[in-house]
Amino acid sequence: MSSSSALRLVLVAALVSAAGFGGAANAAEDLSQLQVTPQRGQSADQARRDRYECHNWAVAQTGETPVAASALEPEEQAREEQKRAERVNRVASGAAIGAGLGGLVRATQHEDPINGVLAGAAVGAAIGAASGHAKDRKEQKEQAVAAAVPSDYLRALTACMQGRGYIVALPMPGEAVASR
Repeated sequence: MSSSSALRLVLVAALVSAAGFGGAANAAEDLSQLQVTPQRGQSADQARRDRYECHNWAVAQTGETPVAASALEPEEQAREEQKRAERVNRVASGAAIGAGLGGLVRATQHEDPINGVLAGAAVGAAIGAASGHAKDRKEQKEQAVAAAVPSDYLRALTACMQGRGYIVALPMPGEAVASR
């Protein structure tokens, strides 16, 4: 394989990997994962009524209403599409800048500029892709910290359910979308 073919392959690989980077990290609480266990022999119907009443009480106390899963999905999908577009733009911008600089350097060395263009594009694409990693990691870390602290609504719901004789296990941080 020639060096220009290898450089083209590296550039294409960088573009493809940048387009597919990252998974969704949702900061919303997954209330369907909330485990409620009766301590006083409450029936399933009684547990549903208690949870419904505690939900209403928690909303009244906090003014917060958990987001339904169906309302959150299109929003999350749009956010992911925007992130993917930003990644591709960073890679393409890096490739364009790198290609220009690589071609310029090779031309000033009185060499064939095409190899410089290809090498610069590959390096620029890699730098463009890497520049987004730090931003993505920072956002994921902030979401994990936010998810680690239960919302006022969730604390109120838990207090109400415990007051009615249930053991409540909170969802783990970073679990998927909220639902009722």
